[in-house]
Amino acid sequence: METIDELTTFLTDATVDGILGRLLYRGAAWSLMRENGVLPPNAPPLGATIETDLAEHGFALLRGAMALRAQAGTSDLTSKAFERAANAFEALVRNGDAGSPDRGFRRTIAAAAYHLAGFSAVAYSLFNETAGDLNTSPGETAIQHLILRDLGQLRGFVREWLDNDDHKDEQIAEMLRGEKPDVDEVLSTILNTTICRALAYFDFALETGEAEPIETARALLDAAVSLADNAENVPLWWISNLCRHLIDDLWQHSLHESLPTEPPEGTEEKYPDLRRLFISSLYARKNSEVELWPSQREAARRSTDVTDDLVVALPTSAGKTRVAEIAALMTLSSARRVLIVTPLRALSAQTERSFRKTFAPLGFSVSSLYGASGLSAGDEDALRTREIIIATPEKLDFALRSDPSLIDDVGLIVLDEGHMIGPSEREIRYETLVQRLLRRSDAESRRIVCLSAILPSGEELDDLTAWIRSDEPGAPVLSDWRPTRQRFGTLTWRGQDALLRLDLNRNGPFIDKFVVQRPARGKEKLPYPRKTSHLTLFAAWEFAGQGKRTLIFSTQANWVEGFGKQVVDLCKRGYLGSLLEDEAPIARALEVGKEWLGEDHPAVASLKVGVAIHHGRLPSPFLRELETLLSEGVLKVIVASPTLSQGLNLNAAVMLVPYLVRRGEKIKGEEFANVSGRAGRAFVDVEGLIVHVMFDKIKWREREWRELVASAKARTLKSGLIQIVAEILERLAREGVLERDDAWEYLANAREA
Repeated sequence: METIDELTTFLTDATVDGILGRLLYRGAAWSLMRENGVLPPNAPPLGATIETDLAEHGFALLRGAMALRAQAGTSDLTSKAFERAANAFEALVRNGDAGSPDRGFRRTIAAAAYHLAGFSAVAYSLFNETAGDLNTSPGETAIQHLILRDLGQLRGFVREWLDNDDHKDEQIAEMLRGEKPDVDEVLSTILNTTICRALAYFDFALETGEAEPIETARALLDAAVSLADNAENVPLWWISNLCRHLIDDLWQHSLHESLPTEPPEGTEEKYPDLRRLFISSLYARKNSEVELWPSQREAARRSTDVTDDLVVALPTSAGKTRVAEIAALMTLSSARRVLIVTPLRALSAQTERSFRKTFAPLGFSVSSLYGASGLSAGDEDALRTREIIIATPEKLDFALRSDPSLIDDVGLIVLDEGHMIGPSEREIRYETLVQRLLRRSDAESRRIVCLSAILPSGEELDDLTAWIRSDEPGAPVLSDWRPTRQRFGTLTWRGQDALLRLDLNRNGPFIDKFVVQRPARGKEKLPYPRKTSHLTLFAAWEFAGQGKRTLIFSTQANWVEGFGKQVVDLCKRGYLGSLLEDEAPIARALEVGKEWLGEDHPAVASLKVGVAIHHGRLPSPFLRELETLLSEGVLKVIVASPTLSQGLNLNAAVMLVPYLVRRGEKIKGEEFANVSGRAGRAFVDVEGLIVHVMFDKIKWREREWRELVASAKARTLKSGLIQIVAEILERLAREGVLERDDAWEYLANAREA
């Protein structure tokens, strides 16, 4: 057995970027470009032995990572090695030969390696994207159910296997007493049975939180590894070994281990039962939610401290909602209420659905207040009595001006999209509300948690943290981890067809003729596409045909309905077909749309062919119906406005960006960073693809796209109030009304000013 130092040296050398002639990059290109295992004729040379090279490199990394993890525990190096091994095996199975006999074995290894690298959502998606038979062994099938978090299926599968008389000890002994026993077959049965039995114990541990079944599962898998080693059964040695590491890793990061068992001060009476119900409710979902992602762990740990005001900066889709839920659980355990402030009405409705799903089974009422700034009797009753309230800044500000005592018993305020600080009217309103909340006489008795996907780093983030924490010492929680990876590419029109490049490297993977020219129909003389929007829609239909939900990001809200009109027109004239297989799921949304907008409105007419048109000026009842359809996966193509950059959860596998400007000016990198985060849905997509559609002026557009991708970063964060005060003082000083420096000195030293 190698020493820790020897394994560390090996893995450090084996995970250097560009090793083996950029093998992993070539492998990714190879897998992306092929179809059913066959490369297109014009593919670049990627290496005659690439398949063998990937397998050997993947197995070497995987063996070393498991050996080092067994001796020294999880580290950044083991995670990196598991991820690189997963990259190699993913390249072997992605778009590979559907009839390959080892397709299930290799996919199981890829998924398990991603899981051990911390990317359980990618592991899930690797299995979720396959529809056909994977030719898996029973042990591999059981692991697949575990990775898919379908614990009901796992329970049923292992119970059926273990209850089968052919797999019981008596029958196995009888087989061995036969004249010519098939020893390999018997050993395979024993090993698969051991894996299934171990996972049955592990499932019981996840359900109950008891540690004893975990130890039993570990002992069973240790025995399986030893038996497979002695019997030289290589495939089942890998599977049982990976399973042993998987259950260890999953238990380590499970909610049972992450949520404290000892109740925080003041929650002794309610916390133990609420903790149990919270974990049980998440476990019981169709896809059980039983662990925390790397991005959530530090924030979740600090969320359990009811005295810790938090500023949390996590990328889009990296799990901010779960952090807020854990903070809310702690507050509700102390019999105090929770208030969540969201800057958009659509975001309020989305947050309400999410929190109701989690907390209604625990017996808590959830209500949201949005709309006009006035306060009805029902609004006031909700704000005074509901345990969890979601409100827009406008609604909450009006309510508190009318009656500041409405939130006296609120113990937690969650500021969603906390980066909404700046000089615009909405940002000023949000900042002013937060400042009033911080200035209340009872502010010290109330916790604040500020969440955002695009907070800056450095001094600006420190200033925001100091503001939220009222200058109490404490650091923000900052992570750049995402549950899925992303690629930035281009779709370039070449006169008769379009080339899809899957990254910004000219020698990288591409798909030739991704969109081809449609000949003119009827009396028309010119073929399609004729402009950028046509090419964008044709590409969206191609991606939708591959089963990938596609989001078209329109930089201006007033262009969104223009896309809708073109969808209707191109479908009517036969250039595009309907994306709907069944109109029944959209029937309710159609009725609501007809009532509020009329049957011929582009948003309603587009819905009839399976396209969602989404922007903030559409009626709220219709938007709610659309968002429900999107959350259920009914609609394959979405056209959305910059509302996306405000945190609305409209994620997709592919984001098409036809235009980079708004009112003649290029969009800012900070907005693009937040919008592009919508590409790649956790537990659905292995990766997100962000594509700039280029119909003409190709070189210039490509240069602008590269600059925008390079500039994608967290936003600049400066107080809108201070910016406005500075502008006012500057103007007054120019008019001779006052001395600017004297005015700043007065304001800086007079709190009430």
